[in-house]
Amino acid sequence: MKSHYKIVHTTCGDGWDVLEKRIFNESVWMDKNGHQVVITAPEDTPLFQKAKKYGFRVYAMSFTPMGLINNYRELIRIFQNEQPHVLNAHGHTDAKVALAAAQKTHVPCRILSCHDTAHVRNSWYNRRMYKKLSHYIFTTTDYAAQHLQALFHLKSTQVFSIPNSIPEHETLVPPETARKNLTLELGCDPATRFIGSVGQISRNNGVTTIFQAFRQIQSRISHHLLLVDSGPDNDRTRYKDMAQKMGISSRTHFIGLTEDTWPGYRGMDCMVLASEDIGGMPNKGVSRALLEAMYCSCPVIGSKTAGISDIIQHGITGLLFDAKDAAFLSELVLDTLNREAATLERVHAARELVRRFYTIDAMGRNIIRIYRLHQVKCSRQQGFGQDFQPRE
Repeated sequence: MKSHYKIVHTTCGDGWDVLEKRIFNESVWMDKNGHQVVITAPEDTPLFQKAKKYGFRVYAMSFTPMGLINNYRELIRIFQNEQPHVLNAHGHTDAKVALAAAQKTHVPCRILSCHDTAHVRNSWYNRRMYKKLSHYIFTTTDYAAQHLQALFHLKSTQVFSIPNSIPEHETLVPPETARKNLTLELGCDPATRFIGSVGQISRNNGVTTIFQAFRQIQSRISHHLLLVDSGPDNDRTRYKDMAQKMGISSRTHFIGLTEDTWPGYRGMDCMVLASEDIGGMPNKGVSRALLEAMYCSCPVIGSKTAGISDIIQHGITGLLFDAKDAAFLSELVLDTLNREAATLERVHAARELVRRFYTIDAMGRNIIRIYRLHQVKCSRQQGFGQDFQPRE
């Protein structure tokens, strides 16, 4: 079945983080594969501006609590004019009105994407959104999918784990060149090698555990520790002070996260992600940084938490440790650096895993498969199939 769809995405997000990048990258893939995309988001946001510049049809909408009634009315008008086949709501606030407006205007396929791994409350309105207003729930981890399925008594055919994915790069900087560029940027000796971590520097991301592990082995290796930080400057200052007190500051470096992080992974001999659960709940979904590192053939070590353990199979695509276990983490770092043959096997397996299952192309094909299954299902009920007119 070859069908082209019109998809409306809504989000109340105002940043340029994993959620917004996912919407944009998925939309670009859909456009390149013949589908139409409409994006509704707050006007003064990176996603809105990038989508507009790319050429997508865009609608500005605040999605503030005080404006939800007007948003609801405007979305009804948009859906009536655009006649989309699919609505995908990405934020809790916008989902409240977008799903209801889509149901009111008989949008054939309604999807609620849950990017947050925090537990959802079993309130009457959430039950309505998850069970009545949505045909499907998209999550970013198996943990979140299983949680929602159990909480709302959903069928396995209603909840899909579709992890965050990355675009493929045709060319990557050679590791030696990337490492030398890092030494120049940081003012280090040209022979310096790096162990790294990418993401917001915070307690929940296990930076203290990484520091403790590095302190235990710094006398046995010549590597420096590199932290690529996406968080606020005040957090960075606090952890710089911590590194000073722990006696590792002379070999610990902090740099800000840039749009192009690929060369950084190529310059590392190992990347560590030490996320910790918060109150028994995962801190994040599948890490984009971890996928990028694996694609770049950078050896990875991660904590045993949902999202990370979804993609790292211990001893096959990387190494896993219990969160906060700095002693074991230090052993895994030494193992990665000293056992080159075993590390290289894991690196090859990890890159192949990402290329097969975690690229934008793989994600797009999985999503289209769900659209088509829904189309077949509803054609039998004279719903989606009746309204849907394929275009060449």
